Amino acid sequence: MIQFLIIVLLLMAILLAGLPVAFGLGSTAVVLALAQEHISINFLSITVLESLNSFTLLAVPLFVLMSQVLLAGKVGDNLFDTINAWVRHLPGGLGVATVLSCAVFAAITGSGAATAATIGMVAYPAMTSRGYDRQFTLGLLASGGTLGILIPPSIPMILYSSITNTSLDKLFMAGVVPGILLTVLLAAYAVWRSKNGGFIPVPKATWEERRTLTVRNIPGLFLPVIIIGGIYGGIFTPTEAAAVGLVYSLFVTLCVYRTLSLRQLPRICLDGMATSCMISMIVIGAHLFGKIMTLMQIPQELTQVVVENNFSPLLFILAMNAVLLVLGSILETVSVVLLTTPLVLPIMESLGIDPIWYGVVLTMNMTIALITPPVGMDLYVIKSLRGDISLGDVIRGVAPCALLMVLFLCVIIAFPPISTFLPSLMPSRGV
Repeated sequence: MIQFLIIVLLLMAILLAGLPVAFGLGSTAVVLALAQEHISINFLSITVLESLNSFTLLAVPLFVLMSQVLLAGKVGDNLFDTINAWVRHLPGGLGVATVLSCAVFAAITGSGAATAATIGMVAYPAMTSRGYDRQFTLGLLASGGTLGILIPPSIPMILYSSITNTSLDKLFMAGVVPGILLTVLLAAYAVWRSKNGGFIPVPKATWEERRTLTVRNIPGLFLPVIIIGGIYGGIFTPTEAAAVGLVYSLFVTLCVYRTLSLRQLPRICLDGMATSCMISMIVIGAHLFGKIMTLMQIPQELTQVVVENNFSPLLFILAMNAVLLVLGSILETVSVVLLTTPLVLPIMESLGIDPIWYGVVLTMNMTIALITPPVGMDLYVIKSLRGDISLGDVIRGVAPCALLMVLFLCVIIAFPPISTFLPSLMPSRGV
């Protein structure tokens, strides 16, 4: 146990020194490996190759590229306009439209940052021009963006599945009900905050306007149906769904909406490759670190400590949630998932914890991490929407939403069937 604490302190010192997470994990792993007589350099090189040799991980660059295509093709703008036409006349209607748009776009891309940026660019001016409180608007946009990693497809879930060999299609389905419930919770908060007025009401859309917008945007709205419906119906695996979704998104933006040109594709591919390479480097560093930890018997020692002290599954989960919330405030989500999962997997197995349920608990923690300072990615995405937006305003606006999300995390922990019911109805098809 002392050895583990020393390793953690070493890693934290390296990360606090400013070294990128991927290189911090990788360099720590190399230093530890060189200190072990039975670990060779050849082993390290083989481990690097093994870390990316996964059919599951193939879905990551495909979903990343798809989100870049949809972002450049302004599908989010059309999506917001359509949903807004149906709910804008309600109390807090623009806020409800923002949350629902985030949920639908999340079901397309699997990226929290892409969801926050895409919907934020169109929803922020729409809400502030109608007199909605600025901090409330910023907080709602940042919180709505977090739905991008809870509602499937989800990049953190893909990474978790690749480490645990958990059925990715079941893991995706486990996020559907929590994602919907969190969407309803945030929409209800928007209505509650707006019930006393303070904003300029938007006229109710005519049925002709609703019909026109809906029909025009059916191709974009159909994308989550293809992805989620195809996975649940057993038509294709999540990795295949990513490929189908990418081809379909190119077809919609290039041929149907015509909001994307062939000249933009090289830049889109470069942006997608940059994000995918960043994730891949973190995967390599975390895989090296986890492998060395296993060879040093660290996970086994942690498991023994848990068993000897008669930790209950609930006590372990509560402790892990505290750890995840702290780590999520200082590391980005991909790093937290890849760093903690190999260490806790043996403990989960010894305590009989359902890996599907824990995957949703872990992902819910990461949604909170996206809006937790100082590293919360969505905070900075929303801040970058306009030059006059301060990080302090975003943080103050997001605080009530973060509290609601922590309470919702407690509900998921207290009632596991919220996450496990839907996956129990489907057979596993792998990745």
